[in-house]
Amino acid sequence: MRRSLTALFFTSALLAVSGCSQPKKDLLALPAAYDPQGADLTFNKKNLESFNMMKPQERDDFVKALQEKPGSFRGQAVTEAGNGIAAGVEGSEHGAWETYAHVTEPVLFEITIDYRIFSTEELGRPLGRNLPISFTGTLVDLRYDAEAKPRKLTIQVKADAMELITDKTTPAS
Repeated sequence: MRRSLTALFFTSALLAVSGCSQPKKDLLALPAAYDPQGADLTFNKKNLESFNMMKPQERDDFVKALQEKPGSFRGQAVTEAGNGIAAGVEGSEHGAWETYAHVTEPVLFEITIDYRIFSTEELGRPLGRNLPISFTGTLVDLRYDAEAKPRKLTIQVKADAMELITDKTTPAS
């Protein structure tokens, strides 16, 4: 009995020591593929810097050009909430489901980005709260509050595709 207790003690101590050699993973950390600054997105760091430097008329022209190219908008964000939209309610013409999302850290300087993403119920309903997503679609509306502190982009997109970003997702380049 004494030998088995001693063996059990040493075995558990050995397992504890060998378990400590593995790096600990932050379970709340966003996946590596979530990269709103460096990924090939409409408003990554490089593109947002160009947008920020534009004069107001140039920004308006840029937004209009994006709106005229269906499916050309690409983004990443973390979901906040989602719900169905009844027919006749503002935004229902773009989809039966809306998802609110935001970029967790400013992409450039202190500029924050908030999204209202319209989609079908099949695309939007499976997405939970506080989950990183990537999406493509058509720009519906963009408001840039350049005078606010912090500056803020509020973007509405009609999504063609939305998916969760996981550790198994290949990072966009």
